[in-house]
Amino acid sequence: MKKRILALAAVIVYGTVQAQQPAKDLDEVIVTASRTEQKQSQTGKVVIVIDQATLQNNQGKSFTEILNQYAGIFTVGANNAPGSNQELYLRGAATGNTLILMDGVPLQDPSFITNVYDLNNINPEHIERIEILKGAQSTLWGSSAVAGVVNIITKKGGKKKITPTVKAAYGTYNTLNLSAGLNGAIDKFSYNLAYNRLTTDGFSAAHDSIGNQNFDKDGLRQNSFNAQVGYQFSGSLSANVTSNFSDYTADADAGAYVDDNDATANSRNFVNSIRVDYKRQRTQIHLIQSIINSKRKYTDDSLDVGGLRLNPEASFYTIWSDADYTGRSYVTDLYANHSFSRQVAAVFGLQYNHQKTTQSYKSISNYGPYDALPVSGDSARANYFAAYGSFLLTDLNGFNVELGGRFNRHNIYGNNATFTFNPSYNVNELTKVFVNISSGFNVPSLYQLYSESGNRQLKPEKSMNYEIGLQSFTNDNKNSFRLVAFKRDIKDLIVYYTDPETFRSMYINRDEQKDYGFEIESDVALSRWGQWRTNFTYINGEGISNDVKTRNLFRRPEFTVNSALTINPAENLLLIPSFRFIGERMAGPYDVGGPDPMPHYYLLNFYASYLVKKKAKLFVDFRNITNQKYFDVYGYNSRAFNMNAGVSVSL
Repeated sequence: MKKRILALAAVIVYGTVQAQQPAKDLDEVIVTASRTEQKQSQTGKVVIVIDQATLQNNQGKSFTEILNQYAGIFTVGANNAPGSNQELYLRGAATGNTLILMDGVPLQDPSFITNVYDLNNINPEHIERIEILKGAQSTLWGSSAVAGVVNIITKKGGKKKITPTVKAAYGTYNTLNLSAGLNGAIDKFSYNLAYNRLTTDGFSAAHDSIGNQNFDKDGLRQNSFNAQVGYQFSGSLSANVTSNFSDYTADADAGAYVDDNDATANSRNFVNSIRVDYKRQRTQIHLIQSIINSKRKYTDDSLDVGGLRLNPEASFYTIWSDADYTGRSYVTDLYANHSFSRQVAAVFGLQYNHQKTTQSYKSISNYGPYDALPVSGDSARANYFAAYGSFLLTDLNGFNVELGGRFNRHNIYGNNATFTFNPSYNVNELTKVFVNISSGFNVPSLYQLYSESGNRQLKPEKSMNYEIGLQSFTNDNKNSFRLVAFKRDIKDLIVYYTDPETFRSMYINRDEQKDYGFEIESDVALSRWGQWRTNFTYINGEGISNDVKTRNLFRRPEFTVNSALTINPAENLLLIPSFRFIGERMAGPYDVGGPDPMPHYYLLNFYASYLVKKKAKLFVDFRNITNQKYFDVYGYNSRAFNMNAGVSVSL
């Protein structure tokens, strides 16, 4: 199997060499890599840009389904029942080691055990573009940026005074997706307002392994709203206020292979930020203040549990539960960019992060009632202050380098620091080689510090990241090819430990993690009528605990391949056939009901759209055309063949 996959990687490289003229400029301007505007060809960091045209060609897909198409990204839950837990693994790193940003604001939910944000709340309809930055990025972006950063850049005001947009789509599982919006600009004022309503009957989250138990469908009802207003006070001074709200309720089941008719999960997130920008010829100053409120509630309000119906004597099923989790996060970020010359620039900043959470959990099982020790927001809070800076040297006889550092002061565990060293060399105008040596950190979550299993002595997880690679463009900056090898070492991993003698459980720092792999990406054109995007990823690694090495990249494939053709066979007609291959994965330590390793699978998809008079677009999307049966988590169903079709209009 490995030989066949490596052969496929060779085909990808060959296809890149044979490609002709492309359809679009790939050397785009990015902001996430260095917190200042620069072209991809000028940075030695590994950046992926998902532009608006690509997002439009993925209408109907969720945020994580879109991310899954790119090298190094695998999200468990993206193809499960709607509202399922989303575990994003970037280059095999644990789900809490990738920092998600929205317009540069860290999206973190301190009510989660690992401080991650619920990715079900991110609506692609509100996104202008996505920038994915790989490797340790804690120097400029802070905690959790161990494996990389995903920056979601939301839609802003348009050029006309008023532009209304509407979209309606319907598909399998009685899925209805409705969107409406207004955007525009009036003198110095700009605005963007957007609303989305998603409802679906879904399918059973739990897998019926017997096949005749009549598991009920688990659907989702979601409302999301995004608002942005901006004002240009002068040629140098501007301000923007953004609010993003999402509220969904999803039906749930009792567990793997176990149905439940009365379990629901509700998640509500409110992200607010204000940004002030001051720009002169050589100096820019930016102030961002954000407040994120998160609330999650899980309820099972009756005795109707599938496991008990099948086995009334079972004592391990919860028959009633009520859980409430709230989190609040404040981030203040003040930073400045200054250009000393055309080739020398610097970024300096100060950041303050404050979090708190309140949590409660009650349940009843055949063991009897259980009331967990509540976590109070009056005591479960933490903050840290950081100062950071980075120097950028660009195109000095073909040589570029970024050198930066960060100092963090946490109110509980104390101090830590990170650095970045990122040299690159332009072999010629079309090809560069680069090296990235950087460190990262991940602070302990409030749950890991303050819960009944909490430990105030925890230290942050610390990482070292190494990358070496080559990137090449054609002479029109529209074809690209990139080969990257990476290695990541993490120390002081936070693990849940139970003492074998006292049976006391708590979070401790102990394990090490060593991961490595490589990625091949190509984006090429096939004459004037199409584009071919393909990527190949290999990931491996092991954990080290008490000098014992263990393979532990559970549920994460060694090999992934994504390939998509974007074809324009006629004016206004777009066809996109795509292929996705997921290699073997190790089953998780609690995964049962299937072979280990988990078998590989593939997905064939097809998207088509037609533009009517440049105002309306008709589209249809077919997914898993061959109706593959597969599991990303044993005991939980993945989508069978499904489709959706609709129309979007911009006036």
